[in-house]
Amino acid sequence: MVAVANANSTSTQPWDKAAPASVAPAKPSISPDKAASAPIAPAAFVSLSDRAKAIVEKAKADQAATETLTDTFDEMLMKRTDALADRLSKAFEKMNIPPEYATHMKVDKFGNVTAEGPWKAKIEKMFSDDPALAKEMKEVSGLNALKAAQASLDLYNEQKKSTNSEAKQAEAWKNYNIRSMNIQTLSGVMTMKDGKLRSAAVDYMDMIADPTGISAAKSRQDFASRLA
Repeated sequence: MVAVANANSTSTQPWDKAAPASVAPAKPSISPDKAASAPIAPAAFVSLSDRAKAIVEKAKADQAATETLTDTFDEMLMKRTDALADRLSKAFEKMNIPPEYATHMKVDKFGNVTAEGPWKAKIEKMFSDDPALAKEMKEVSGLNALKAAQASLDLYNEQKKSTNSEAKQAEAWKNYNIRSMNIQTLSGVMTMKDGKLRSAAVDYMDMIADPTGISAAKSRQDFASRLA
């Protein structure tokens, strides 16, 4: 066991006597008003050439593109749909369109957007004056319709595999063709409400997948009016 020495104890051994401490020479004092100061280097500014700036911008764009490569189709579609909804929300706010009002819009194969309701003229003019916005609306609605079409095909394959009956397989094929026609009709229809942008084609397939949902009856009436 190691004993801890008491700071107040006195040793009787001759070698325990404290040796005189060596005194370091005093440093010359420096007066505050004569304190030496290191020279401050001027700040360096680097000016990039146009070519260097272009390389930097390309690197940033490549990095952003790489980050989205890992996104699934559904994730990519959700991001684009949400981004478009955000743009439309801001535009609708400037036009004093109530966010709780369901605004139905339809884009045709040429990219022309038509709308329904009391703000029809304002909305159609907005898209007419902004071709890039109309183009994004067309692409987003088309991608949503593609998602609905894939869901319809998956449903057909499941129904076909679940039975060996030729009659039931024929019924599944008939229903698939009916769904395909309805999806085609709804492909360009988008609804803006409460800051959310919804695809009629995707909503249609969601209703098919859950026919006993709480809003199933309301959805059927909604789609019936859109298909008219």
